[in-house]
Amino acid sequence: MDGPDRRRRSRSGRLLDALIWGAALGAAAGAVIGDAIDGIGAGAGALIGVLVYAPAEAFTSLSRGVAEVKPLWQRILGSALLMALLGWLLGLVGLDEPVLTALISGALLGLLGLRPLKIALGLLVGALVGVLFEALDDGVEPALVAAAVTIVYRAIAALAYRNRPLVRVMAEEVPASELRYVVPFEARSRHVGADYVEQLAHVRGGKFRRNPPDVGILASLDGLDGPDFDPGRVHPLIREFYEHTSRFKLSIAPEWRRWMKPGYEVFKRVVAQPLGQAAIPSNIEEAQRGMISTIDTIDLDGDEQIDIRGWIRTFADSGKPIYVGIYTSFRHENRGYVSVGFPIPSANFTATLLPRNTGDHDLLLTSRTELPFPGHYLSSVDSERDALTVLKLLSFQEQIHVYVAAGELKTEHSFYLARQRFLTLYYEIERLKSSDFGSAGSGLEREGPADEDL
Repeated sequence: MDGPDRRRRSRSGRLLDALIWGAALGAAAGAVIGDAIDGIGAGAGALIGVLVYAPAEAFTSLSRGVAEVKPLWQRILGSALLMALLGWLLGLVGLDEPVLTALISGALLGLLGLRPLKIALGLLVGALVGVLFEALDDGVEPALVAAAVTIVYRAIAALAYRNRPLVRVMAEEVPASELRYVVPFEARSRHVGADYVEQLAHVRGGKFRRNPPDVGILASLDGLDGPDFDPGRVHPLIREFYEHTSRFKLSIAPEWRRWMKPGYEVFKRVVAQPLGQAAIPSNIEEAQRGMISTIDTIDLDGDEQIDIRGWIRTFADSGKPIYVGIYTSFRHENRGYVSVGFPIPSANFTATLLPRNTGDHDLLLTSRTELPFPGHYLSSVDSERDALTVLKLLSFQEQIHVYVAAGELKTEHSFYLARQRFLTLYYEIERLKSSDFGSAGSGLEREGPADEDL
């Protein structure tokens, strides 16, 4: 008789989690809202918040099906309580004017919506709600203003975008073997860094090689053939690049859209650089610092075959990582796909792309297709229980065009949000001299115990 599935939390465990979270958020937000309303006070507000939100959180947590999102009313209520806390914090630092609080709240909500029109909607709702509160009572507390903006914005956005969700729950606590379109490698510390693949080898008990000579990010383009892609049509230089990537060196020039660049600057400084992941250059000057590209590999079963390939790019002057990606490929229904996983703490961001022929000899890797697998996935990874919970980001898209012009290999790597291109990375790829192939990688081998954390 099979034992219980350890991947999914028990009903009693989920109930306990929901009650603890519901009580904590309900009490904190209830206190600041109660304190903002005459005749209620912080103590009574906290008690009301617990009595209202904790049961609601418990009920929706237990009643929802596997891989289902919570009902809209619960999501709006939770958002309003969280934003009430933000409004209270804004008041503490002196940003307590109703219009200013409402505009900040609306802008943040719009940014979280990941669509340019949602940013505009958030600012519009913030302005209208702020002006209304100021006309009625310019002494209203920021917590109430932020909560009100959230309720109005979320209700309008839910109606306007009811058939265009931002995310889809693909799986909840399922084994990695069932989700081949996701790369199931997470970071086990707050910092990913350039040594991630070596640390992964220790955890998995495999043989690690740092940048061995003549290695590629893919074993062979032939494994990607399908109705949309004939590897035989691809220019030989493109094939060589993917199968023998260490024979090449890269330079990069970023082109950011103005509306995205300020937000990314904040993200890079607050998140990407401390994390050691996704620290893409912001401008040409930063890109001109130079980039070192290495491919680290792991052999898991001692057969001298590469099982895991990690492509690490670092700044040449500092050695700090630009990004760390784990490259894999898989086949489904006579098609080949490429998946690139970017480990982050206890999670992974995966881009799964469909190869296509374009032009006479070019290669296109794209997520802009109606096929089910290509896309971008954010996964919570619990390796100990072999449990993945996966969200598909429906508004994020990516396209990589690799081509040869005047005998030189080039790449245009474009990113889209709600079908609006916000970044293109232009790569110039130079083939090293044959005499440099052997020195391109150190070929350092290490094999370690499976008890070190990433």
